[in-house]
Amino acid sequence: MQLTTPVPITPLQPAINYDSSLVFLGSCFTENIGSKMAYHGFKTCVNPFGIIFNPHSLLVLLERSLSGDLFTLEDVETHFSYLAHSDLNGSTRDAVLNNLNIAGTLLTQQIKKASHVFITLGTAWVYEHIEQQSIVANCHKQPQGLFVKKLLSINEISKKLSDIISIIKNAKHDVTVTFTLSPVRHIKDGFTENQRSKARLFEAIQAVVETQKAQYFPAYEIVMDELRDYRFYGRDMIHLNETGIELVWERFRESVISTTCSPIMKAVDKHRKLMAHRPSNVDLHLEQIEKSLISLQQKFPQVEL
Repeated sequence: MQLTTPVPITPLQPAINYDSSLVFLGSCFTENIGSKMAYHGFKTCVNPFGIIFNPHSLLVLLERSLSGDLFTLEDVETHFSYLAHSDLNGSTRDAVLNNLNIAGTLLTQQIKKASHVFITLGTAWVYEHIEQQSIVANCHKQPQGLFVKKLLSINEISKKLSDIISIIKNAKHDVTVTFTLSPVRHIKDGFTENQRSKARLFEAIQAVVETQKAQYFPAYEIVMDELRDYRFYGRDMIHLNETGIELVWERFRESVISTTCSPIMKAVDKHRKLMAHRPSNVDLHLEQIEKSLISLQQKFPQVEL
């Protein structure tokens, strides 16, 4: 008896292997999958600027970083920047500025050597700072009265996604760009507002995928149409729990990663579990970890641990 409606997935071309270099950008869902790739020893860079939910802010950060222009104190408030996530906050403006430029340099380096870039879009709702007349990546818990909330149109989103692809391919012409739509609902916007947002993102992504050299992974459809059950959600009933993430990861792995990677992934997983084990004999455990690491590095030198 079939109890689900499996979502068909077009295999990624070219598939990922251990020679691939991966960049994951966007919403918190991209961090879930990116961390799985890093765990299994793939060369992985995840969100140098922290979680970014909307396509406009992603475009701004890619433009600023890949242009080679440094960020300045004009991009910084007291202890944060409206351009980035709170992960880049600092105790001083100079500290925040340093974090921004480190992130920009890292993103540039990783894009220029990337074989695959994955971009997960979270929302089409954006907040524009009224005084600065600019869309922010994060409101940083500042007073609501400082911002006006706007919903990007499908055409606006499509244009931004096209520009994102162009910027990335100008830096690395043979890179594979794949879009996903985050299955995490932005309920704070409202249920109807969340659906409007997701619909616009979905339509814009499909328009770009149809007309440009970009691919699509149906994470949103897997969660909404295949899982369809709150048992796969965390206590907030919004974010996926470990089981839900694992199920999407399995579908991702099947369609995106070359089958030749399976033995290596199992070996890396065994090593990670050994490292996480709580031993009764610490010295013996450290010796086992060292032996396991040496063995992995000798057999699979392309693995990043």
